[in-house]
Amino acid sequence: MLLADADVLIDYREADLAVLKEVGRRVARLAVLAETLKEVRGVSRKDCAALGIEVIEAETPLLLAAGQVESRVSFNDCLCFLVCWERAWTCVTNDGALRRLCRRHDVKVRYGLGLMVDLVVAGAIDRRRATAIARKMQAANPAHINESVLAQFFAALRGA
Repeated sequence: MLLADADVLIDYREADLAVLKEVGRRVARLAVLAETLKEVRGVSRKDCAALGIEVIEAETPLLLAAGQVESRVSFNDCLCFLVCWERAWTCVTNDGALRRLCRRHDVKVRYGLGLMVDLVVAGAIDRRRATAIARKMQAANPAHINESVLAQFFAALRGA
């Protein structure tokens, strides 16, 4: 199971949200926390249902525990980490601090762009479409999806 954080949903919302439906069909089930979804303008529970993204409600003990995690990540990112840690899920994030937190605790992580590499490998999309989506993401979010990030993505695509 893959659990997406807010930045991943925002990047795909800006570029091609529909591609996430293929992730759920061809790669692995995709989920988002209800708390995380509240951060993402323009993506509703109804949109998630149409895309096959499961909206997860965090239990009270996890909500309480997220407030106790000593980290440089937001409350919602702590919650993503805890859910992935507890359920042995993969955290899908581009956030460096969340990625480091997950790695310190042996929680699997995946970059948002990495989902498109998985889709290319699965034959769900071609390299040209993946490249176009990545370029749209960069145009909408150049601070975090910079040329270095794109270069790594393109190298991964070539190896796919």
